[in-house]
Amino acid sequence: MAFPELVQAAGIDPEDVVVVYGEDNETRDADVAAKKLLRRGFRKVYALSGGFQAWKTAGHPVEGTGSEPVDHSPLPPDGTYRVDVEQSLIEWTGRNADTKHSGTLRLKEGVMRLDKGRVGGDFVIDLGSLTNTNLTDHSLALMLVKHLLSDDFLFAQRHPEARFSVEQSEALPDATPGAVNCHLRGELLLRGRIETLAFPATLSSIADGVAVEAHFDMDRTRWGLLYGSGKFFRHLGMHLVHDNVSIQLRIVGHK
Repeated sequence: MAFPELVQAAGIDPEDVVVVYGEDNETRDADVAAKKLLRRGFRKVYALSGGFQAWKTAGHPVEGTGSEPVDHSPLPPDGTYRVDVEQSLIEWTGRNADTKHSGTLRLKEGVMRLDKGRVGGDFVIDLGSLTNTNLTDHSLALMLVKHLLSDDFLFAQRHPEARFSVEQSEALPDATPGAVNCHLRGELLLRGRIETLAFPATLSSIADGVAVEAHFDMDRTRWGLLYGSGKFFRHLGMHLVHDNVSIQLRIVGHK
């Protein structure tokens, strides 16, 4: 049930005086709540200046026995985390002028090391786990996967794995929960070639470990995936493929 419905369900009439409050003046809780009630026809809505913390600091009484809400910790505890390959996933999207294709890749293994918001680690990607998720025709999806695994792209027969090693990590200490809070830079070994890969990421605590989420574009041609690239071929017509591949990843680790 949404907040205005909860207020009405508590028997509060739109003509009653309603005081809303948030944690303090730095949050938007009270402002958002007040505007919702005003849009529902409540006329006497006020926001408590300074919020709950100012009320407590002034020594005013409070009621109830519930514990105060716990905020999300921006950074998980230091330590070494083993990657959970079942919960971790890499999603990819490739494009040309007419369409796009999407799919997934899985990690084979990996380790994350955290130290005061700085991230280290080594991750192995199983290229044989490549899937397509957007084509409904199963035979076309298999044909695309076979094409992507061939020497036109990943050359998985010769290079069945990719590896990413974090070489440098910059923590962003002022980041709020849920925002990008670190920048990662490392070396990606793909198709037998090592190139630097850097991207922003969000590092979060979860109930039983740590999660890293990121989304970014990478230029596939830097690793020798040249098929359909206008930088290396001419007169491609319908075979032109955009150089950038979009990556969205979620890596989960447990101590």
